[in-house]
Amino acid sequence: INQDINSFDIWIKLSSIGNKIRLNLPSRKHFHFNRLLKNGWVIKKSIRIRVNENGCFADIFFKKDAPALKTQGNQKTIDIGYKKLIVSSDGEYIGDSSIYEKIARKKQGSKAFKRALIERDELINKGCKDLNLNDVKELFVEDLKNVKHKSKGKIRKKFNNKLQRWTYRDVLGKLTMLCEEAGILFKKIPPQYTSQRCSSCGVICKSNRNGEIYKCACGNIMDADYNASLNILHVGQYGAHALQPNL
Repeated sequence: INQDINSFDIWIKLSSIGNKIRLNLPSRKHFHFNRLLKNGWVIKKSIRIRVNENGCFADIFFKKDAPALKTQGNQKTIDIGYKKLIVSSDGEYIGDSSIYEKIARKKQGSKAFKRALIERDELINKGCKDLNLNDVKELFVEDLKNVKHKSKGKIRKKFNNKLQRWTYRDVLGKLTMLCEEAGILFKKIPPQYTSQRCSSCGVICKSNRNGEIYKCACGNIMDADYNASLNILHVGQYGAHALQPNL
């Protein structure tokens, strides 16, 4: 890669082995490219060239030494859901399910469908960046596995089609990167009983959760995802055994 030559920001030189064909491809830097350079990232020597239905692309890779993990700060948890993208133990509510409703209305494979998927990914990136990680040294999240696979046959087909567009792993990937850049320990927590336990009195009762509301006999009534985020924080601080029911 050569940068800042004449009117183009970048020139990518490709050369072949054997007949020694050479190609010089001009391109321009974008916001993310400039942000990485500004924040101390260094361009790696390898580049990946790929082709899809939208054209030819050069994937440029960056590297940076990971900072040391923070030793001071607060512990924080988030509940990643379908109805609300992120609910934190600090009371932050980020995102909703409207984008999944929008995707479900589009014909799969159409241009509008593809635009909706791009919009979803952009909302995920923005939502993760909007999460307040200042003064946070540890971030806990539920370790959900095979949620879409386990849901087949158990919920209505119409909702299951929407759930297929849920991007739990993409949220995890984005948060993992953000925490690594900030020196925050990112830890996955077993999900058992986090949605059934009352964060106030500790009782575990499956029927206490009704949709988006958690209501306990002790008088605790709150958003179900917020209740779950407090339980995830409890597990992160005291271990998974802290949520085991008393037999």
